[in-house]
Amino acid sequence: MKRTGEFVLSIVAGAINCLALISGLRAVSLNPSALKQQLSAAGSQLSAQEVANIIHLSHLIGTLLTIFSVISVILMLVALFLLKRGNSPKLSGWLLILTGTVSLIEVIPAILYIIAGIMTLVRKPNGSFSNAGI
Repeated sequence: MKRTGEFVLSIVAGAINCLALISGLRAVSLNPSALKQQLSAAGSQLSAQEVANIIHLSHLIGTLLTIFSVISVILMLVALFLLKRGNSPKLSGWLLILTGTVSLIEVIPAILYIIAGIMTLVRKPNGSFSNAGI
């Protein structure tokens, strides 16, 4: 059975996850001293504690974004591999739904993964018709 819709949705969500991964890596690799200088040069009236909190928060968000993006991409690749083999669409659908829940920090990929997972679970192969009632 062709599952082009599930593949396309998963690959688009994976591409968005990769962009989020790059953004997370950039946030983690920020130079704290350069960020302090930029915040103070912007003319803002922030205290030293507020600047430290901003730096800590950006580092934390970047770390979480990186971790969740890596996990989501790995789960998506496993689910697509299983889906391509064709012998376990239920497992692949549940993996895509799990990937969607893991990537809830990124709203659009999470929605796409969950839709692809539901599509995988709901669609039945063409040869699964039952003739019991005829």
